[in-house]
Amino acid sequence: MRAFISKRWITILQVTVFLIALTACQLTQKIAPSLGVQSTNQGDSGTTPVDVVFGPGSFRLEDPRIGLVDLSSYKATLTLSFAGTQDNQPSQWSHTFVMLANQENAAHQVTIEAAGGDPAPVFMLEMNGVSYELEGEKNCSASTTPAGSSLSATWELAGFLPGVIGAEAAGSETMNGVAADHYTFDERALGEAGFSKSSGQVWVASETGVVVRYLLTTSAGADYFGKGIEGAQTWEYNLTDINQPVTIDLPVGCPGGLVEAPLMPAAQSIRKLPGVTVYSIAGSIQDVFSFYREQLPALGWVVLSEPVAGDPLEVAVFVQGNQQLTVIGASMDNGVEVRLLMGTAPSP
Repeated sequence: MRAFISKRWITILQVTVFLIALTACQLTQKIAPSLGVQSTNQGDSGTTPVDVVFGPGSFRLEDPRIGLVDLSSYKATLTLSFAGTQDNQPSQWSHTFVMLANQENAAHQVTIEAAGGDPAPVFMLEMNGVSYELEGEKNCSASTTPAGSSLSATWELAGFLPGVIGAEAAGSETMNGVAADHYTFDERALGEAGFSKSSGQVWVASETGVVVRYLLTTSAGADYFGKGIEGAQTWEYNLTDINQPVTIDLPVGCPGGLVEAPLMPAAQSIRKLPGVTVYSIAGSIQDVFSFYREQLPALGWVVLSEPVAGDPLEVAVFVQGNQQLTVIGASMDNGVEVRLLMGTAPSP
């Protein structure tokens, strides 16, 4: 399968790189407390120890993703915006990221919209081991999700939030429908004293410790944002619909998921793609269709059409509700290639 990167993916990657660049120093400072609350600067003269000053409070939030894997479902929204100048010209932009998560069918959906509608909105979805990307209203691509590359691993929005060390307690209240403890912090809790001016607040669920709301505004210049850039960066994160029904539907026109059908015990060279499974056996076409005539009806499938015996390419069709499973057997020199195609059953 040919790999490609669309223009919108390039935009996503650029935003991600910017997010990572902004949080890189915080990640470095997170390690410092365990090493005696010191960091190092490496210059031409070698390594020089630098004291890191953190916030005066007792609250630490080193991983804002804490507790999310224990939720059955949720909606996370992150708005990242900037207002300032770049190369002495006004610069203002905003990106809104929304993730829906439903652990029941391992489904995650991410949408990204930019202020002004440019670039075009991005839609990504992962469900039952298949990843989808929707370009426009009809162009939907699908592929199996590589190990370690799920949306929850790469696009969990709480993972973009800077960690906090030394936030101060500010009482308790209900936030986003959850009893939460409120904390405030400044640039010291980010390990950025002397580099930026920041004002932040975070609300964490009193019972689970999950971050339900996070606000942060950081003002800085070129030393922080990069050459020629000066202004204020704002983060606003909200977690809502916690453990409430979250519907994630596959858009019309997207390929189906992985084929859920039994494979023959002697299956070899198995390839699973969205909507199709291909494998080979050392037996005959008759062995293939005898196997599926026995196995599929026991799983609730009904035979719609039988193969024509003696053809080098034989096809049988089974239906179950609105699903259609097509079994294709093709004779080869050393056996049979079997294709299982999952699709939508025709209307009666």
